[in-house]
Amino acid sequence: MSIFNVSIFSFFSSIILFNLAAIVIILYRKKTDFIAKHGINLLLLSSLLAVIRLILPIDLHNAKIINIHHIYQPIKKILFFKIGNRLFVYQLLLLIWGIGTLLLLFYYLCSSLFEIYKLNHLKYISSPDIEALYSNYTNIKIVIKVSSEIDVPLVWGFFKCHIYFPNYDLSSDEWKFILDHEVLHIKLHDTFIKIFLLFLTALFWWNPIMYILRKDIDQMLELRCDGILTQDYSIEMKNKYLETILSILKRKTPPNSKSHLTASFVNRSAYSLTRQRFEIILSTNRLNKAKALLYYSISFLLFVSSYFIILQPATKTTTEQGPTLILHTSENNYELYIDGTFYKNLTQKEAYSKEYSKYEIIEGSN
Repeated sequence: MSIFNVSIFSFFSSIILFNLAAIVIILYRKKTDFIAKHGINLLLLSSLLAVIRLILPIDLHNAKIINIHHIYQPIKKILFFKIGNRLFVYQLLLLIWGIGTLLLLFYYLCSSLFEIYKLNHLKYISSPDIEALYSNYTNIKIVIKVSSEIDVPLVWGFFKCHIYFPNYDLSSDEWKFILDHEVLHIKLHDTFIKIFLLFLTALFWWNPIMYILRKDIDQMLELRCDGILTQDYSIEMKNKYLETILSILKRKTPPNSKSHLTASFVNRSAYSLTRQRFEIILSTNRLNKAKALLYYSISFLLFVSSYFIILQPATKTTTEQGPTLILHTSENNYELYIDGTFYKNLTQKEAYSKEYSKYEIIEGSN
């Protein structure tokens, strides 16, 4: 007998559990005291586990079944309603889903390529101060560009770091803060994370919670950079770092354009994030490692235990042919009943496999 199974019900369960986890993460992302005490990495790890739960919709053979028979039956009638002679409603929905994913992927790809193209074709000037600073970064490939047409520092890159600076009159310490922050984005592979989130959003474009979580993860990446950079700073250095953020925000330039791929040093349209960055950096709360470890453990245990829960109809069926059988309920869905009690769902391939050949297959009505 297989250890795990994949069915429409395990997929449905993964979406429900992902949304529940995402809502909790979104709510706690706004709690500054919680982040200061337990660290932003706890929420980032929880986000990763929630995403894994979503993209691996499996259920174990001994999972606890939560009966949704009364919910499933009316939904089933709608999904298997025929449109015309051949097309079912669920087939139409899958078609719309696929088309929407392709269109959004195309939009993200074009807008990201256009964003990079536009950045690379701006008028750039030399900046000896910045060039002297980045010459110290010998362990990473850096391309530095300064332009009057850029409003905030931006970064993107995979194996070569591209950093775009506005032509502002800043001190060498302020430029170093900005450069350290942007280089850290590259070292932490934040561009890869952003691309993966774009793909995930395109795949689940119909889920509004996905858009909110993606925005929150973007903001968590900024908080993570702040935390790593300032963890060993003195109070004086922290104040200078925050003054650098204020210095960029006070510049009278148009707000930075919407970006899918690049990470910016500040975001003028996210006042709550800027306030939270200041509060966390200036917080006197120290990371409680023991309590943080407890929350890490709870988060991981919840992730593992979620695979022992599945939402699906669990009804009893008896037939004249015998109490143990396989009931064919839809095109690729077979239900295994043992002693008249529902046991698990099977695919067509599984139902006709050698493992289940001893069971009689009975055609059921949709």
